[in-house]
Amino acid sequence: MIGAVAYRLAALCLLAAPLMGGAAQAEADPCETVHLPKALEASLRQTNTAEQFQQALTEIDWQVSRCPDHPWLNMMGALMDMRAYDVLVRGNNNQVNQSAVDYLIRAYGRSSKYIAVPSEDRQDRFGVQAGAQRGNLTYSAAADNRKAIITALMQIAKLGTVHPYLAAEAPPACNGWIASDSQTVAYAMKTEADLIFRPFLEAAAKSCSTDQTRKNDTPAGALAYSYTNLVRTGAITDPAQVRDLLLAARAARDTYFEMNHGQFGILLSKITSGELDSQLRKHGVDPQAGLLRRDQWFAGKRMSGDEVNFTLAWTLSDTWAGLVAEMAAGTKTLAEAGTAYTNFVSGIVAEGRAAGLEAETRAAILFALTNVQESRTRAHTMDGYDLPPPWLFDMLKKVYGPQKAEE
Repeated sequence: MIGAVAYRLAALCLLAAPLMGGAAQAEADPCETVHLPKALEASLRQTNTAEQFQQALTEIDWQVSRCPDHPWLNMMGALMDMRAYDVLVRGNNNQVNQSAVDYLIRAYGRSSKYIAVPSEDRQDRFGVQAGAQRGNLTYSAAADNRKAIITALMQIAKLGTVHPYLAAEAPPACNGWIASDSQTVAYAMKTEADLIFRPFLEAAAKSCSTDQTRKNDTPAGALAYSYTNLVRTGAITDPAQVRDLLLAARAARDTYFEMNHGQFGILLSKITSGELDSQLRKHGVDPQAGLLRRDQWFAGKRMSGDEVNFTLAWTLSDTWAGLVAEMAAGTKTLAEAGTAYTNFVSGIVAEGRAAGLEAETRAAILFALTNVQESRTRAHTMDGYDLPPPWLFDMLKKVYGPQKAEE
């Protein structure tokens, strides 16, 4: 009996040996079992004094040095480097010194190492034991820190120290943080001084639209948004620069649409696209941007579509602006301007009738007249001018609106 029990125990030991050996191998990686817990414990530690902070910083640096390619150790190292950067800047009357820059550049490098690891090797970890505490290791924390790193790099760039990454000294690959970095840069560009980041945005957009294996629409969308916003807000006023930026924004928008089969997205919305067209028209880069040619108004089912509705309203607004300008110059009276405006509307209805689309044209005219009168659509040429008088609007919608077609 004893022999049988001993035999069974021996067999169990033999069966368990490979499992135990496998577990021992899995646990043998000191980066996971020793250095990561120690770094996490140091990052969670309260640091109320400069000495405590320095101890935590030294501890994390040591652990990262033991495993220089480990994603989560690099992430914690980058977080600690940014804490050091902030401490040094605040302690120097919010002025950036070389010591702060050194920590910032190291944070950039560590953050880049984190994202370079395959995604399956940096899955979020929750409740990681770190001494007497538990902590979380998440992509969102790494991403938030990366945004802070890029923002700080932009700040020192405007002081004269442009990091090679933001200078696009080497064409960036469409991987890693490139999509989120381009978005961070694009949203932060508010002034003419920020044009130093054009090379980065344009290199990122080019890389991510031409890479056949890693295409990403974010850089192109970010570029279109940023350049449009710089012109819209008046940050850029030089005509040559305005033209250059708007043409670049339009090209990026075209690329974005090509990559998304003509669909808008969160980054490049219909509103942003419309604003780009508005700026192209306003600055004379393309007076017809976003507008349908008149010979297209009555083609197919367009007369009841959004494109025609906007084009009609904008054309009516622009036409009235021209008439008001003539009144201001003393070359037309209000009565003459009203007659010219009426004839313009009448001509559109006549074209619709000839195309067999009178009812649709009248409905579109009413919609466009209303949008103009309520300033929902207003051509830039209307700046400083009054809307058509109410009596003229009332007459036009009564005569040329859909009611007449129903009589």
